[in-house]
Amino acid sequence: MSEEELARTFAMTPSSLAELARTVARSPGSTIEPARLRSSSAGKRALEGLGGAGAQAGVAGGLDLGAIIGEGGMGVVRTATQRSLGRKVAVKTLRPQVKTEQATLRLLREAWVTGSLEHPNIVPVYDLGLDEDGTPIIVLKHIEGLAWSELLGDAAAVEARFGATDLLEHNLRILVQLCNAVSLAHSRGILHRDLKPENVMVGRFGEVYLVDWGIAVSLKDDPTGRMPLAAEATEMAGTPSYMAPEMLGGRGKLDERTDVYLLGATLHELLVGRPPHTGETFPQIVASILRSKFSFPPDVPPELGAIASRAMSRAPEDRYASAGELRQRLEWYLRHRGSLALSAEAALRVEEMRRELTLGGDLHDVRDRVHHLFAEARFGFRQAIRACDDNEAARLGLGTATEMVVVFELERGTPEAAAAALAELDTPPPELARRVAEAMRRREQERSRVANLEKLHADLDPATGRRTRMAAGAIMGVSWTIAPEICGWLYRAYQPTPRWVPYLFTALILAFAAVVVRWGRDSLAKTAVNRRTQAAAMTMFATQLALQLGGNLLGLSMLHIFILYVHNWFTAAAVFALFVDRRFWPSVTAFFAAFVGACALPEQVWHMMAAANAVLTVNLLVAWSLPSEDGAFFMDRMRLRLERRGDARKDPDERARR
Repeated sequence: MSEEELARTFAMTPSSLAELARTVARSPGSTIEPARLRSSSAGKRALEGLGGAGAQAGVAGGLDLGAIIGEGGMGVVRTATQRSLGRKVAVKTLRPQVKTEQATLRLLREAWVTGSLEHPNIVPVYDLGLDEDGTPIIVLKHIEGLAWSELLGDAAAVEARFGATDLLEHNLRILVQLCNAVSLAHSRGILHRDLKPENVMVGRFGEVYLVDWGIAVSLKDDPTGRMPLAAEATEMAGTPSYMAPEMLGGRGKLDERTDVYLLGATLHELLVGRPPHTGETFPQIVASILRSKFSFPPDVPPELGAIASRAMSRAPEDRYASAGELRQRLEWYLRHRGSLALSAEAALRVEEMRRELTLGGDLHDVRDRVHHLFAEARFGFRQAIRACDDNEAARLGLGTATEMVVVFELERGTPEAAAAALAELDTPPPELARRVAEAMRRREQERSRVANLEKLHADLDPATGRRTRMAAGAIMGVSWTIAPEICGWLYRAYQPTPRWVPYLFTALILAFAAVVVRWGRDSLAKTAVNRRTQAAAMTMFATQLALQLGGNLLGLSMLHIFILYVHNWFTAAAVFALFVDRRFWPSVTAFFAAFVGACALPEQVWHMMAAANAVLTVNLLVAWSLPSEDGAFFMDRMRLRLERRGDARKDPDERARR
């Protein structure tokens, strides 16, 4: 703003504005008092009501004045002893240079305001009168202490005087008491207009007093004329370093929110170490007042920064509605401070999680770091919520951290971990819950598919039941190799051979096979390989019986029927090699050769059958055995049997002792 614009804004002449600018630039923390304070006739009558020079001479007469303990632009404060009660008091009167009617009325108005506000945080007024030359004398409680501004940033002094180790908490509790005093004043319709640490006294025992009501105004009509009205306060008044925009003069209506702004400015100084409005020139300070937009350093608790920013909103309607509402918010912070500190620390872990997820890297390492940070953040947020159940920042932070982990696990393809993390939330986001449920459904489908594949693999695993299958095959193979030779001998020995002999041959083989299958039924029924082997054998014997029946009906010779047996075995071996175990092609070849040989030399069919069965026996032993494993297995079994036999031969008493 140019000097002309400033002059028009403050309704001042250029010379008056220049003087004001020099004053503010020289000392922006000093109070600017209104130049024109209307001395109404009602105010004069109130002044005359004190009785003139002689009537109140007893006020000064009953005091023994002491040393000066404070001076301002208008008044001077001395210690004194009130003889009637023998107590130490403070006496405030005018400086000799400013003993005018306006100054007198202003000092008296301060006394009238203070005297009407009875509150533990407002200095009591003991007496009021005029001395012999008509100068006001105000008798106040003597406060043994310091201005709050002297203690505000001195942690050592605060600890030494009051034993408080937490400077911020100590100052906030003083501000809460200040809000109480202002709330009482507002309830009586009085605005202070000059709230700042310099106008707060802190006693030896921590008492807090709001002082200097010299520019206070009334929001209500005062028929006694003792109080100037806020509606008539159109000049710039107050302390520029703390001033609200409407206090610049003629820029808005003064009300309770004006003092709320000043309380917020005081909070700003607590947090930052300086008042909100600073600058080297008057226009810079005015610009800061008009802008009223603030930012706080990172070390300032964000909740307190938000409280101060709202209290100092440029528009009055955006501020807290009352000093009481501001006090409640400060008390909320003090109650929740430990909880808020925990959630703030946990929030830092959430930011670290976000950085880890953004930077990426080895997935395993990222997962370890993210889950470690999540565990710390979750613990901090839960502790914060446990300390204060209504800490919404902690609840929001816990939800954010959990959602980050859930999304990470979903993208990583581990829905179980995502579901476990989501279970931490009382009310998970519907969309995220849907994604987790869908991922879990897909995972269950995948598990079912893998389980089926594993079951199928186990069912088709030739290693399962291998030894039992090999033993059963070897027994059957040996017996099957011997059986043709026996049949051949019977055929040659007994002529004509009865037609039922082939049936007997097949029946004996089936009976022996049934005994072997029963012996190894547990292992032989476990896998598809074993079951298919049994099915192939049973099918072969069934077709063999069909060949016998058909051959007998056709009147074929027994040699021809047995030659057809060999072809049947060849077919069964080929099917087995194709669909069960391809290592049996040597057996297929042997059976084919035996069939061709038997066709060429029918009388040698028995030898051909025995030779092919011998090849089959050797084939299955080679295909189904693992010499290294089987040797060790059979050696262990033999050793255990020998040990059992040895135990059985020992003396019963020795066995009992063992």
